[in-house]
Amino acid sequence: MTDSYNPLMDINTSFCDYLVERTRSYQEHVVGGTLDYAFDDDFAMRQKIGGISGWSRLYKAIVSNDIPGRFKRYFQSSDSAGSMQYAKAYEAAKKCSERLQISLPVVLVRKAGEVPEIMSMAGEGIEPCIVMTSDIAETFSADELCFLVGCECGRLQNRHSAFNYAFTYPGISRGDTSSDSENGGKSNVRELNYVLNKWIISGDITADRAGIICLDNPSDFPQIYASIRKKGVPDSFGNVNKEIDINAILKHYEALHITPVRDLNMDGCSPDERRIAAAMEFIGCEILYIWRPDLSSPSGHVGSKQSLEIRCDIIANSDSGHSA
Repeated sequence: MTDSYNPLMDINTSFCDYLVERTRSYQEHVVGGTLDYAFDDDFAMRQKIGGISGWSRLYKAIVSNDIPGRFKRYFQSSDSAGSMQYAKAYEAAKKCSERLQISLPVVLVRKAGEVPEIMSMAGEGIEPCIVMTSDIAETFSADELCFLVGCECGRLQNRHSAFNYAFTYPGISRGDTSSDSENGGKSNVRELNYVLNKWIISGDITADRAGIICLDNPSDFPQIYASIRKKGVPDSFGNVNKEIDINAILKHYEALHITPVRDLNMDGCSPDERRIAAAMEFIGCEILYIWRPDLSSPSGHVGSKQSLEIRCDIIANSDSGHSA
């Protein structure tokens, strides 16, 4: 009697082998300790924050106490997104985690308030988590969800959680970029407040790149970004801009995109225009097409990461105001 051949026996079901393969794939995108798509200034600013006196103690308190505590409160008062409930949000999280090569985060949906909101958190003893209000989960399009969830997956992947949560502490105010030489009081708190607010701009650029990687069609980014702003989703400083004129911004970007670095001038540009311009530069970068080999690069030509970072630094930080 001859044993029948079972092709299923050829499938490697070893979790250890899977983990090794997953890590190998992920590590291909890590350069100098940071992900290749991340904005260099994001990493540099977080390194600077890490050197400020008192940050290490604050960081420990945030990741070991504050974030786990908030997660528990959200978990008790929210519904988990899954294949049967809030399926669009769950599918967006699945797609984004696959494209960014991270584990699927927990997605919690809480009752909508006055403002549509989405955030992410990661800390000791809790699974990485994305929390959104029910209006986003129920009424936003699949592309809008994919971009928003992709941005938060990028924040998780680049360990932004503790830096964002620091704004809950006294003396640290979101949107306050007054010079650390102003006012009296604790100089280390003033310095931390100043640098954290400067970091937000760079952190947004990294997050937007992650969101773009997750989109089915990255070139749709500007229309998707404008749509979520018009629906009332605030920016990272809490500003809402429902009157965003995406056509005017894109018309300006057409000239900006072909302007040599030495002649770039962002004076008078709004925070939204700067953010969109920085993201559009990424769409023309080779890094996007390394993450998304299924996409065809525009006109067969893409720019280098080095060129991207120089242009984005000027776009984001020259005369960098952020008032609405």
